[in-house]
Amino acid sequence: MNPPEDKHRKDVLFYVLNSTDPQSREQFLSKLLKKIWSEKRYCDVRFEKEQEAQRYDLTLWNIQPQSFIPHGVFKEESAPIQLYGEEILTPCHDVLINIHPEFPSQFTSYQRTIELLDQSDYLIQMGRERWKLYQAQGIKPTVHKIGF
Repeated sequence: MNPPEDKHRKDVLFYVLNSTDPQSREQFLSKLLKKIWSEKRYCDVRFEKEQEAQRYDLTLWNIQPQSFIPHGVFKEESAPIQLYGEEILTPCHDVLINIHPEFPSQFTSYQRTIELLDQSDYLIQMGRERWKLYQAQGIKPTVHKIGF
């Protein structure tokens, strides 16, 4: 018999890519979003700047039609995946993907938080800081190394 699921438990995952180019990070983000959508989950993606969310919106529109991921930007459209700049006004409460280098203070509003890093010095340094902040809140993040 399985133990009852703890609805208040927060799941934090760090995906660390073996690359330094932003294109690889974006490609992996697209794979993650496709998987999240296929699982019929909701997801908010937090970018550092609004312009980054808008640019990534164009990337999602330009992928193959059979691979399209229903999404909105800043909650302008009703969709299971939402792209945001630094501030998320209405969290979906399911999955947060944090592309922003700073700690997402709203992570407690989500069941799962995913941090997406690559090997660039700045992202690794900021990721270590976020790791420590999660641990300070009693959370043990799980690390998945991709391409090592």
